[in-house]
Amino acid sequence: MHVLIILAASPINNVDNLITDTLGNFATPLQYGSGHIQPSKAADPGLVYDASYSDYLLFLCSSIGNFLDPTFNCPIIPPSASNLNYPSLAITNLIGAVTVERTVTNVGEGNTTYTVSTSAQRGYTITISPSTLHFSATGEKQSFTITVAAAATASGNAFGWYVWFDGTHVVTSPVVINTVF
Repeated sequence: MHVLIILAASPINNVDNLITDTLGNFATPLQYGSGHIQPSKAADPGLVYDASYSDYLLFLCSSIGNFLDPTFNCPIIPPSASNLNYPSLAITNLIGAVTVERTVTNVGEGNTTYTVSTSAQRGYTITISPSTLHFSATGEKQSFTITVAAAATASGNAFGWYVWFDGTHVVTSPVVINTVF
């Protein structure tokens, strides 16, 4: 299953301003999700994150339990819900640092290179490795890791993002972090 709408969303609204809440304050990803949907960009997203039916069942196993498919047995120790191969990343109860893996599929032109940039609130870091993905063909898959770390003084909710860019496509993924110290 491809997730295109998230990748084609932006925190900028249809009048080129940051999305706000009902009180006029700048909204957070907890309020707007991935942002304002841009359907024209969904037709050519550049990269997509694939997740299978069993990936979603594993996600359910690690969060609320699998109540959807009685033929699927949850593992005794399910993977972290943060491991779902999804464009957005939510990390709860972060203590120190956590690393997750994502895999993207190039649905744009072959022979293209994406570089990544990150942004995080003060007290947090988001590190992507490798920081460059080179695709030689359409349909090629590449994996990367995301490490999110919190300083000892960080607490509460924090937001950030990482962005893959190849000169044409801007593939933005929001990150939401909840830290407890």
